Amino acid sequence: MTLTALGDARIHGKLGEGVSCIVYDAEWRGRSVALKLYKAGAVERHARLLGEELAEFEYRRNRAFYDAPGLRRYVAEPLAFYSDGCVSAFLQERLAGELYYFYYTKRSGAVPPALDAEIGLIVERAHAAQLYDVDLHAGNVMIVEEDGAPVPKLFDFNFIPFYVHPPNPAVWLALRVGLIDLASRDLRKLRAFHDFRRFERKLARRPATGIRRASQAR
Repeated sequence: MTLTALGDARIHGKLGEGVSCIVYDAEWRGRSVALKLYKAGAVERHARLLGEELAEFEYRRNRAFYDAPGLRRYVAEPLAFYSDGCVSAFLQERLAGELYYFYYTKRSGAVPPALDAEIGLIVERAHAAQLYDVDLHAGNVMIVEEDGAPVPKLFDFNFIPFYVHPPNPAVWLALRVGLIDLASRDLRKLRAFHDFRRFERKLARRPATGIRRASQAR
């Protein structure tokens, strides 16, 4: 669904800010939502790389994961997107939770084994639906309490998969001839999921409160 206007969304306040967007706490048609307003630089870069609109890309990719068999429980619901050449925005289910990194470190790693098993299940079911390059890391999984149990949820889908836009000609060629397994990057990231060094370097470059609050922002 596309938005015909932003006027039917009531903004309550700012949730946080990422590299590509500012996220607002909003209400839309009786629902609590996260309203992502994309920055001009991110919109321009995406258009330059893929020749398409960023908000629609995120909506479409989010929708593919949300509609995949067995994944709806683990994905924030995409609701609508809007773009008019000046404003680019995306509406998504508002998740009330904590990034996996903070959830894990606050508990010194003592998290239910079933939680990590479900993260592996997300990857397994995504691949069964031929969805790859999940961008899986501890800052891109939200832990939400449902019926007293923690549930991991994906919410950030503006990342361009490597097979959609290969980083260099060698990768492009390897993809063309089938030398790269599309599942390999996700499986590698899953094995290294608790290696937080890269995310902690990102934390060090930003105010900690900003990262905590920007839980639905890249």
